[in-house]
Amino acid sequence: MDDDNMPSVAEKPSGSACVARWAGTSGFVLPTIALAIYPIWSFPGTQTSGTEVALWAAAHHDRLVVTMLLNTVGVTLWLVFGAAVWTFLRDRLPARSTLPTCFAAGFIGCVVLLLGGFTAFDLLLYRHHEAENSTLLYDLTFGLLAMSGMPTVVALGSFAVAVYVHRVLPRFTAHLAIAGAAVHPLLLAAFIVHDGPLSLEGFSITGMPAFLFAWILGTALAMPPEAQ
Repeated sequence: MDDDNMPSVAEKPSGSACVARWAGTSGFVLPTIALAIYPIWSFPGTQTSGTEVALWAAAHHDRLVVTMLLNTVGVTLWLVFGAAVWTFLRDRLPARSTLPTCFAAGFIGCVVLLLGGFTAFDLLLYRHHEAENSTLLYDLTFGLLAMSGMPTVVALGSFAVAVYVHRVLPRFTAHLAIAGAAVHPLLLAAFIVHDGPLSLEGFSITGMPAFLFAWILGTALAMPPEAQ
């Protein structure tokens, strides 16, 4: 590859690797602690009535508030992690490559939709709601989480191509990204399937994000000690 096609900032450390390492690790740890406080797979299923959802939210209010606080801080750190990874890719890929921009756009879209889902759930916890409103807010929460799957595909797919083609990080990070990109489109089934693992509050919504979490932690730990 011609050196003239590489950005000049790649010749000296930028600090992006260090930022990606701590932000990604912290962004993994905080939601993991939240799972220990109240695991998302214990949330009411798709066919739960609005009255039952309202009673459940009231009964577990304090634990759910702490869980959402940890999740919100953790996912907000993903913005820092994504910015650092974008900088890392930008400094190492050819100047005209669209891969860093596609990664950034997809990752921002994912995080914004996740935070939107958290907002709907926070409103469910904010005060007691009637059955109809409880169902709406609960479904909106998981609907936004499901919709975040598509921008996640864009982000992880772009990252994987960058690693496979330009070898800017160990290949296992691209393997993790491809696995995450492959499963996240299944989240769209939540808008079609009305019951079972692929439904709106089914296993797919709680299980598929594990691939994204694995990629975040793996990529954070794979960052070199210094930007090179």
